[in-house]
Amino acid sequence: MPSDQPQPAKLAARPAPDPVAKDVAGPAPLRIIPLGELLYGFLLIGMLGFGGIAASANYVIVERNKWMTQKQFVELFGICSILPGGNFLNAAVMIGDRNQGVIGAVGALATLLLMPLVILISIAVTYDHFSYLPDVKAGIAGAASAAAGLMIGTGLKMAFSLDRNLAAAVFGIITFIAIGVLRVPLAAVILIIVPLSVITALYLLKRSRTGLKTGAKT
Repeated sequence: MPSDQPQPAKLAARPAPDPVAKDVAGPAPLRIIPLGELLYGFLLIGMLGFGGIAASANYVIVERNKWMTQKQFVELFGICSILPGGNFLNAAVMIGDRNQGVIGAVGALATLLLMPLVILISIAVTYDHFSYLPDVKAGIAGAASAAAGLMIGTGLKMAFSLDRNLAAAVFGIITFIAIGVLRVPLAAVILIIVPLSVITALYLLKRSRTGLKTGAKT
């Protein structure tokens, strides 16, 4: 005997998530950075940028404020390194524009440059008066060694965050030998090694997507 009670509607089955679509979209930004936090962050990067701002930028952006993951930071640094101009000047414009538009780009660039200019002018005036002292010369030599250590440490930290595959290792070693040992001009490295690296990465990504599609169908 049929029941008079209304039958519950059948829920439509949700489609399975597409792993390929997630891979194509790439990592989403962690959050939108407020303008005040953005300006203060780049002011801090410039103020802490002893021996180059790679170390201070990695500390402020990734570790302190968590604006990006380590991998996102390395990818941004890679893009900015092959563009004309300073690496982190480009990064300041890109991060500022991504979060606060034109105002964020201009503000991030201005605050990044503010403290280095103030500190540089102060040190230049002081050094002009005391450069003849032996202690000052010894201090400069020690500062250069510490700056080199900061750059090496930051480079290793960034390298460990990369995808660990044979292609990345091969192109990293080739680039290191070309610039650090053979003294190949940077322009030649950018025009030859970078396109080959990009083509290889695209090929590996395409092959990975094909594998994901095949696995999803089965």
